[in-house]
Amino acid sequence: MVGADWLRSDKREDDLAGRPGGIVHVPGTTTHNLAMYYMLKTPLGEHPLLQRFVNGDDAYRNSRFKLIPYISKGSWIVKQSVGKKACLVGQALEINYCRGKNYLELDVDVGSSTVARGVVSLVLGYLNNLVIEMAFLVQGNTPDELPECLLGTCRINHLDALKSVPVEQ
Repeated sequence: MVGADWLRSDKREDDLAGRPGGIVHVPGTTTHNLAMYYMLKTPLGEHPLLQRFVNGDDAYRNSRFKLIPYISKGSWIVKQSVGKKACLVGQALEINYCRGKNYLELDVDVGSSTVARGVVSLVLGYLNNLVIEMAFLVQGNTPDELPECLLGTCRINHLDALKSVPVEQ
């Protein structure tokens, strides 16, 4: 991970990497966008599973992009709602993939699922008191694709919705 932005807007924001400033959408009256930036230290060709993911079509990516969430500090109700099971994000939520010359951006629309929207609404109410840990992976489905490709991890400590930065239009 090389950086992160916590943004807000009155509409969904996509392809931020194509402008000055990747993105996870948090729906509501004000749309919050958590952008996390990851970078490889070695050439893409040295990571065959990741290379197939980057060069694959959206259906392939949706069948492989995995999130493992964990609430390490927070209320019992939030921990139960979020859980800690791995999830193929593209099977549950809409993802817009934006490919640029030197990047692949995944814009995850949390509002595309009624269940996810409800969980996020609950989480937003407790956000200041949570420590959220996430791991992002490319799932390996065959023995030659193992071990799975870890895209990155992050820990979000006591995020304050009021400190999000407005997106410049």
